[in-house]
Amino acid sequence: MKKMSLIVFLLLAGVCFCRAQGPGPGGAQLQITPAVTRLVIDSLGQVLKHNYVFPDTAAKMAAYLDKEYKRGAYAGIKDPQELADRLWKDLEKAHHDGHLRIMYAPGMAKDLTDTVGIAQRRRVGDSIGLIFARQRNFAFNKVEILSGNIGYVKFNGFVGYLKEARPTFSGAFRFVANTRALIIDMRDNGGGSPAMVCQVASYFFGESHHWNDIIGPRGKSIFYVDPKDVDGQTLSMPVYILTSRRTFSGGEDFCYGMKSLHRATIVGDTTGGGAHPVGPVPVVMGFVANVPFSRSLNPYTQTDWEGTGVYPDIPVKEGMALERARQAIFADLAQHAATEEERRSAQWQLDDLTARQPQQAAATGLAAYTGTYQGLTFYVDHGELYCKNEERGGNVFKMIFISGDKWVLDENVHVEFRKDEIEMLWIDGRVSKKKKSL
Repeated sequence: MKKMSLIVFLLLAGVCFCRAQGPGPGGAQLQITPAVTRLVIDSLGQVLKHNYVFPDTAAKMAAYLDKEYKRGAYAGIKDPQELADRLWKDLEKAHHDGHLRIMYAPGMAKDLTDTVGIAQRRRVGDSIGLIFARQRNFAFNKVEILSGNIGYVKFNGFVGYLKEARPTFSGAFRFVANTRALIIDMRDNGGGSPAMVCQVASYFFGESHHWNDIIGPRGKSIFYVDPKDVDGQTLSMPVYILTSRRTFSGGEDFCYGMKSLHRATIVGDTTGGGAHPVGPVPVVMGFVANVPFSRSLNPYTQTDWEGTGVYPDIPVKEGMALERARQAIFADLAQHAATEEERRSAQWQLDDLTARQPQQAAATGLAAYTGTYQGLTFYVDHGELYCKNEERGGNVFKMIFISGDKWVLDENVHVEFRKDEIEMLWIDGRVSKKKKSL
């Protein structure tokens, strides 16, 4: 995959550039008239006809714009950006394609049609794009180890600078290499380079796999994941991917491929539904269309995620996706634990997650938990249960209810009240007991 050209960089980084009005061709501010609108619509129809991935759909969209023009829908528009916005909305009404755009960007239109010095402009674009990518840490935002030795990696895009970005994503995955399971947060991942998608996915497979095909006017591009591309650093732990409606394009490519190869569990909301690679095409009079020109084809499902999105294995509102993934991880660890201690440790994490939910233990009946248990004194104050722990210098902890007779004592211990004793349930799966003092 080639690095970003100046044009693509501006599309990714310069929203204000694309939105801003400016002098049209010839240096004068473009004034929209019915004749100009007619010309723009006719030219846009031809651009779609010759470039859009599905010609029949292109004809449908062009016909819709023509119908809207004839009924006077654009008659009052004088501003070029307002016209671009309205045409875009109407294209969406005719056929939803999350990648398709129409914008008024005279500078971009000029660059697209001016072949003189294009190589130099691309070199400049590559340099600027690399600076921008470095400033964003190549879209990697956060790496940490969560409680219970669960890895967490969040990245918001797939940049086109594979060589330059490699130390960053390699370091991120090396940091979580010893975790019991890995959560990849893609709720804000808007996509990017298909080659980078395969590069990142290669870390999760011990052998090469056919990943995806992109079919376009010049034929088929075939993509593979290959562990030879990751310097022997293969991550074999269970993987959970968090998604939202904002997960789009290349982000969906990653989710869809990992799901199709049964390598990840998707947790969250259905993704945005954009599977068509896109490129800018000049229209006329300074207007530019971002036109999907190819389609993805998964070799296992024989389809893609266009218009449908990637369906989660565990559907949940995006704000609850991280917690729900952690619950799924520990439930699985508890079910498949090799020892009773491992099972109790996983159950401890599940109980701790339960305790952090917004819930309240009934104030009535708290007196039954009061008393002293070999250095731990439990008492009620203003309807809350507390513990004074002499073993930790007399520190006082506010108890957090889990369920039944089980409570959180501190960051390492839960307690379960019995008739004349308490069981102390430790984070590592150990269990100890303390007798109640008479």
